[in-house]
Amino acid sequence: MKLCNRCQEHKPSTDFYAKPQAKDGLFWWCKPCHRERMRSTYRALAADPAYRKKESLRVSAHNAQNADKRALRDKVYVANNRHKVNAKLRKRYASKMQRTPEWLSEDDLWLMEQAYELADIRTKLFGFVWHVDHVIPLQGTLVSGLHVPHNLQVIPALENRRKSNRFIPT
Repeated sequence: MKLCNRCQEHKPSTDFYAKPQAKDGLFWWCKPCHRERMRSTYRALAADPAYRKKESLRVSAHNAQNADKRALRDKVYVANNRHKVNAKLRKRYASKMQRTPEWLSEDDLWLMEQAYELADIRTKLFGFVWHVDHVIPLQGTLVSGLHVPHNLQVIPALENRRKSNRFIPT
């Protein structure tokens, strides 16, 4: 049994995280108190715009420094989970086909091809990846759009991943 310094209750040692630096080898707060403290700290930090910006820059720098490790990890994941990757790609493709209206003209299809070509050109020109994004997502939770020329935009891949599957009105 051990006394939690936060809630002042005696609890079994299994209710405490390990802390090798402590005399008894256990953290001084019980797991529920520790979890609540971490949640409140996270909420406070998440509400601070300066911290969010600093953290975003830190994560971007880390990702840039570890691009090779991430690429290798992704490659291993794809190799080990081919069925999951294929299922996701097939679902996306089917959704795209269902959201492509029959009334599109040849000019509309040409404009859409040009958007993808522009993304390739910008990727080669600027040295970082560009994506063709749907302004209104094809499978949005609140709203879903069509696979048509005026719903496409060419944006940096980082922005596209940050946006994810959300509609962000401009």
